[in-house]
Amino acid sequence: MPTVAGGDIGRCDESGGRRQVLLKMIRDLTVGETLAHPVRRRGRPGMLLAAGTVLDLGTLERLARMGVRQAWIERAGTEGVEEFLPVALETTRDDLAEHAGAPIRDIAATRNPAVAVDAMKAAVDDLVRTAQASSRTARLVTEVIGGDDEPTRHAVSVCHLSLLLGLLLRNHVASERPRLSRIRATDLAPLALSGLLHDIGRIRVPCEENLESPDPTTEAAHCLDARRMLTRSVPPSVVAAAMQHHRRFDGTGFPVGSRRRPASPTDLHVFSRIVAVADHFDRRRTLHPEETRIESLAWMTAPVRRGWFDPTVLAALPIAVPALPPGASIRLSNGRDAVVLRPNEDHPLGPLAREIRAGRKGAVIDLATDPRVHATHQDGRPLPPAKALPGSLFDPPRHAA
Repeated sequence: MPTVAGGDIGRCDESGGRRQVLLKMIRDLTVGETLAHPVRRRGRPGMLLAAGTVLDLGTLERLARMGVRQAWIERAGTEGVEEFLPVALETTRDDLAEHAGAPIRDIAATRNPAVAVDAMKAAVDDLVRTAQASSRTARLVTEVIGGDDEPTRHAVSVCHLSLLLGLLLRNHVASERPRLSRIRATDLAPLALSGLLHDIGRIRVPCEENLESPDPTTEAAHCLDARRMLTRSVPPSVVAAAMQHHRRFDGTGFPVGSRRRPASPTDLHVFSRIVAVADHFDRRRTLHPEETRIESLAWMTAPVRRGWFDPTVLAALPIAVPALPPGASIRLSNGRDAVVLRPNEDHPLGPLAREIRAGRKGAVIDLATDPRVHATHQDGRPLPPAKALPGSLFDPPRHAA
């Protein structure tokens, strides 16, 4: 049986095949449920729990202590979910999370990081290839789980989300890099590497991060350190992202540049603007794990933060990060439970969903067009009404590829 810290954590059924699946928060799992997808280790190769593991109380307690937030379980009546899951992409992302910690620390610890950077480039290239091959379903469904190595978790999360945003914004990225051919301008490997290495200065010299009211006197140093570490080892676009991801689109933020005016392509590199959105979203999710995704998206797009982010990049965020992702458990206004099949890019609270009915296949409902029913809860938590959310959440990006 699989073990954690020497303790038994459940029984395994190694049977293969595609399963009917439901994505649940760890707090909502119950004894006797069966994992439909493996739970991976963090910081070490190998599986923590195999698909087919039957959950017991000790397993659930250990998973919660280790920072695991979500797990896939087998649930009858959820046919159709796996069609919209980026399984290969998330597997490759988790492979990167397992192996990235040591090279990232090596880059932060040495004066000549070129060798470690080359190792990271190869891993990032695998992620980019997988994302491009699964671009139809390339959305953030599950998030990188927590653990002892928070800097690596955050780095991989920002890398993954930056790449997802880049896939959606190829036209925008190309327009912001007019001196390059389209092929070079939209090469997403440097963007993914930018996300992975954006906080390398903070890893070398840890400092607190205040999302609402950052203190440049203590935080700006990690951006300058990143420039010194990376300048000779990575493309200039990656250096720019590490330097500028705390600069805001309106010209404020840090480190302070020579000009304080609204950003232009010559002020802030487009990679830095993408990484800034990914970095702030992941930090918000970490600082407020109790929030639903729709609440985190509402924080990012709230009017009080107008001017912080490139509006085109911000408009793509609710598409890259569906508020109600495939497999999510929701409660409908008719009192029935349902599973999300496919997100709606124009309406975060209006996905395509299937009712979960005992003993038979439930009806498929388009919550964006059916006036008789709407989602009221996700994972047992009430969802805010659409009228309480910023209108920008419902505007699709104008420059999506």
